Amino acid sequence: MPGIMQQIIIRIKAQSQQLVEQFGEDVLNDVRHIVDGVDRLKNELNRDRQFILFHGNEPDKAEWNAFLTELPRPKRNFFRACWLHAECYLYRRLYSFFENSRYLNGYDPFEHLKMDDLTLSKNAMKSLARATRGLDKSFDNFSNLLRIVLWSNHFERALGAYAFSEEESQNDINVLAQVADMDRNLLVDDSSTIWSCLNRKRPGSSEVIVDFICDNGGFEFFTDMLFLEYIIESQLATQVRLHVKAIPWYISDLMKKDIDWTIKYLIQQKDDILSSVGSRWLYLMKTEKIIVAPESHFWTGPQPYFVMVELDLELYKLLTGGRLVIFKGDLNYRKLLGDFIWDSAEEFITCLRGFRPTNIAAIRTVKCEVVCGLPEGMSDNLLRSDPMWMISSNYGLIQYTDSLKCACGLVSGMTCNMTNKEPPELTGRPSFGRRTTLKEHMLSTATGGPK
Repeated sequence: MPGIMQQIIIRIKAQSQQLVEQFGEDVLNDVRHIVDGVDRLKNELNRDRQFILFHGNEPDKAEWNAFLTELPRPKRNFFRACWLHAECYLYRRLYSFFENSRYLNGYDPFEHLKMDDLTLSKNAMKSLARATRGLDKSFDNFSNLLRIVLWSNHFERALGAYAFSEEESQNDINVLAQVADMDRNLLVDDSSTIWSCLNRKRPGSSEVIVDFICDNGGFEFFTDMLFLEYIIESQLATQVRLHVKAIPWYISDLMKKDIDWTIKYLIQQKDDILSSVGSRWLYLMKTEKIIVAPESHFWTGPQPYFVMVELDLELYKLLTGGRLVIFKGDLNYRKLLGDFIWDSAEEFITCLRGFRPTNIAAIRTVKCEVVCGLPEGMSDNLLRSDPMWMISSNYGLIQYTDSLKCACGLVSGMTCNMTNKEPPELTGRPSFGRRTTLKEHMLSTATGGPK
């Protein structure tokens, strides 16, 4: 995190002249205040200071301040708080410096990294775009796309390293799914139950809404959209709602403006396939087959998702109106499980602790110690064969649980016996899990090389 903060300082200083041309000389006051704020936050982290309350223009300061105030005093320091609280707090504080400026409210210090991640992946995008045009509705195609979504961070490198035989085409979705799976291990695959959920008929209703809780922008969002486009075109869903971050978050997380930029970038490509993909996505957005859900700061809060019904009832009610909600990525998974280190064989539904707005799926590469739903004994076997398996990003999960298993998805004051189970101890130690290649890029730039 100190390295990431230093990169933000370097970035905004380097852009000072461009900002002056855009806003005038007065913007330099904003630049100085932001640089001073980020530097001060870096020192607070290095010295293990206590979290401080928000007192500026942050729209979610009341929620954050209530949360910070309720934390036990020993858990209000950077090195003593659990990962979920400490790192979320750091990213929220970082953007507050921009939020409280005169001219740079709305500035995204990570925007260029998300753009670069997409533009440098053009070959992979071309192959995937060609392979996904006109796909039939079948479980095989659905499953292939899900695995490409799961391994998207690794896909471009794998495509460059894959030795295609004479019989294999770079425009064949089955081959590209094999590329995505290369050197990767899918520990739990509930693709078939997700497929069944979307195909299930409901008496008196033909509407199938899928809520997609987005993770990263860049190339990863490109693969997400190919999957979401497919479920719309195959009539597996009548509408997809994209849930994005309200503020710049964890370097690479998706915001609405990233969606707009991505579609515009694709439309402007000289390659006919990429351009047509961009045009198709724009059409799906205009016809509201794919929409951006109403903005919620809950996604950039520190709270686990099982308290959503108490803190953001409107968001919870929105999710109850859908057929399926898909949570993408490691951070969403940690919040689903409350950042507790559960027994790895504990059922997924138990670890949700009563969070049951609708049917739930999670798509995630394993980058940290928080995991559940594995077959009994698998974790021990993996630890013996690969001691670093939990933080290697070489293992993945596609998990699903059906809302029909219990009634706690009903907003009626009912309690679910799933919430009566006491969770294990909250993780207070730092996580050594990996986040994204974009974070690694920033750390590598800040420190002179990866550690």
